[in-house]
Amino acid sequence: MKKNTLSAILMTLFLFISCNNSGGDTASTNPDESVKGPNLIEISKKITDSNSFVLDVKEVEALLSSIDELGKAIGKRIQQNGLAADAPNQNGSLLAGAHEISILIKQKLDGLKGLEGLNKEIEAAKKCSAAFTNKLKSSHADLGAVAGATTDDNAKRAILKTHGNDERGLKELKELSESVENLSKAAQTALANSVKELTSPIVAETPKKP
Repeated sequence: MKKNTLSAILMTLFLFISCNNSGGDTASTNPDESVKGPNLIEISKKITDSNSFVLDVKEVEALLSSIDELGKAIGKRIQQNGLAADAPNQNGSLLAGAHEISILIKQKLDGLKGLEGLNKEIEAAKKCSAAFTNKLKSSHADLGAVAGATTDDNAKRAILKTHGNDERGLKELKELSESVENLSKAAQTALANSVKELTSPIVAETPKKP
């Protein structure tokens, strides 16, 4: 959810709270039945927390996308008109960058404050993140070759999602991407459900007549 949308929702909540505190008539059309609106303060906190969580997950998605972009630069160097595929088997620094991004991803996931009902998705993403970083480390003989001479093939096996061989970390990267995607969808659903509570008034039980 965009920041402007969240601001609009919170402003609406403020207006609702102001109206509820104005002393207006809140009686139901049924004189024996009272209607209670949603707890706006509680819902406001839920929406704020959910939106903050969604934004945190989007940061992880952005970091994953940056690894995808690094994969496109394997075997290439910058020239006047952009990248040119004339720098084969010199991918050590590029893979080192991917490793550092994987560390940032793990830190971001470890720092997530779990929303109710999302612990399963959070733990799955953390597990996949650790697996990807550890795979890069355990493949250091191939990915951290002397003088940066990591071959194009080994680099692609680590971070290029379209490559056919995934034994240097690509398998773990794909699993991480899938787990973060699932986490993002769950977070978006939690946020949407919090917003829906605004339009879900609770009808109290009809009081018993003496």
